[in-house]
Amino acid sequence: MKSKFYSFVLGAAIFLSASPSKAENLVSNEGRFFGKLYSGSSILGDQNLSQTGVATAGATGDASFDTGWMAGAAVGYYFTDNIAAELAWDYRSNGLNKANFSDGKNFNEGDFASNIFFLNGYYHFNPVLNSRFRPYLGTGLGFVEEIDMDLKSNGVETSYSNDGELAYQFIAGTSYSLTKNWDLTADVRYMRVDGITLKNEKGTGELRNVDYDPVSLTVGAVYKF
Repeated sequence: MKSKFYSFVLGAAIFLSASPSKAENLVSNEGRFFGKLYSGSSILGDQNLSQTGVATAGATGDASFDTGWMAGAAVGYYFTDNIAAELAWDYRSNGLNKANFSDGKNFNEGDFASNIFFLNGYYHFNPVLNSRFRPYLGTGLGFVEEIDMDLKSNGVETSYSNDGELAYQFIAGTSYSLTKNWDLTADVRYMRVDGITLKNEKGTGELRNVDYDPVSLTVGAVYKF
């Protein structure tokens, strides 16, 4: 999935670098502040789990997750008409489909969720074919306020969590200018936190070397001051 995403970003950058100049009826964004709200789906791949105190010693496991959802908000500033930065908050949650360990211990309910703050930077290309569509590419560095995996079996739920980790993400999408103040957005976001350890919040046991890497498809609204 990552290779397809990077190929898409590279192809978009090559195409958009040749886009015409801005639509004549749009004002420049340079020097303007903005606020943004966005939401969408969160797609999370399978996880291979190593552990201590969750299943029998030496047992390994795997977990799969349903398509979930994400929501976020941001405030930012356009340094030029093309370059912008923002402070953002993202929340994601994916329901657990199943988690099976090699000793026969299984979980069939729960979720995998995160609460992360990002500093994102964007490059907004000139409008395509003199239209109101402005594609953009972005990247961000994040601070993990919390990542939490809940595993539930026979009515008993155990939560494993971590915080303070670093996250990063890549973004590709487009905006559509409704007015000089309002934009609509649609984008794809690939986010990742590598090799984290999730510890039992109320006892012993931990899930090790977890790679959290959801892909999100979002739509949003931007108000520019």
